[in-house]
Amino acid sequence: MERSQQRGLARLLLRHPERRQELRRKFAENAQLRELCEAYEAACEAAEYWAKSSDPVGPARTEEYRELATATEEDIFHAIS
Repeated sequence: MERSQQRGLARLLLRHPERRQELRRKFAENAQLRELCEAYEAACEAAEYWAKSSDPVGPARTEEYRELATATEEDIFHAIS
């Protein structure tokens, strides 16, 4: 299991404590969910990077990656429902 997948899952567990048990169980048995967690982690990391950037495109990139993270989170919950 990849570390970025675990970090993505950890972020989700912090954001949605009411669904921890379900997320952990599905994560263990669903390869697609693990891949989505990895994508979620990448989007969150990119948003954090651009939020700290002094580059003029930073705010726009931050918003793009936050939207991507939100869309990926929605995909995750769709995948486990």
